[in-house]
Amino acid sequence: MRPTSEEIDRALIDVAAFVFARHGFAQGPVQAIADGAGYSKAAVLKRFGSKERIQDAVVARAEEHAARVAAAGEGLPVGLERDAALLGALVELIEEWPGTGALTVGAFWLTREPEIMQRLSGAQRMLMEAFDPDVWTDEERHVRVVSAIGAVTVTMMANREARWTERTDVVIAAGLGALGHRGNGDAGTGD
Repeated sequence: MRPTSEEIDRALIDVAAFVFARHGFAQGPVQAIADGAGYSKAAVLKRFGSKERIQDAVVARAEEHAARVAAAGEGLPVGLERDAALLGALVELIEEWPGTGALTVGAFWLTREPEIMQRLSGAQRMLMEAFDPDVWTDEERHVRVVSAIGAVTVTMMANREARWTERTDVVIAAGLGALGHRGNGDAGTGD
């Protein structure tokens, strides 16, 4: 079966997110996106029109995904249950969209290119505040949230070939540990 137009766009956007996570927006070559997705550079540019429009699509997708993760915690009080729901949603997102996960988390350290940080700041802010609206005023909580997001993303990315679908509980538990929750479900520091 031939992929639909939407499936092709999804694949191209996720591959582009990987390329931009690795090289940045300015240095991320369209040819690398084409190669990663199995298309020609001309075909990629025909679909999107320009590298800038690919970047726009990647940023829009990152914002959609951050909102999807944030929705998993809506209505839950800040704490263990909310953190577990958000980390579970993050794991599911990265399983489905590994490139977007890599870029959103990668932007935390892609300081050589401030445009990435600026363009992804909305998605990152939404993700951080989903864990705790006061995350910016509580330094310990801020560090823990960044650590949890990073730990879950890096673990899922490192093992994307194995697809740890049966062991996502361990990945989520590691994220909860970074947030200060003990393995038995009790809250640790900061909760």
